[in-house]
Amino acid sequence: MKSPDSALHTLMKSSDLADGMSKLFHYSKNGETVEGFLIRHQGKVYAYINLCPHAYEPIVFGSQSAFNSDKRYIVCREHFAMFNPETGVCVSGPCPIADLVKIDVLEQDGTIFLVL
Repeated sequence: MKSPDSALHTLMKSSDLADGMSKLFHYSKNGETVEGFLIRHQGKVYAYINLCPHAYEPIVFGSQSAFNSDKRYIVCREHFAMFNPETGVCVSGPCPIADLVKIDVLEQDGTIFLVL
């Protein structure tokens, strides 16, 4: 959510992220590089830290999709936990442990921005 103190950082053009696609990005937080991934699901853009909270492995590797085959869920390829694309909540797998960590993004005027 954008607050008056938020800074917007351009990630990509909206047209570069089609529905059912995912893209990696990096940003700096507290002096450390963080890897995240963007997804477009049912027309909306969401972003998460690129780390499965159960397997501690990346959700997305390179150009690999974050989605399962029918594009309904984000899937961890390491142990096949599935997450709701809109919330990051684990819906299948070792769910009691944790959900994906959401990153604030904003889509406006044909551009996707990281909100810091």
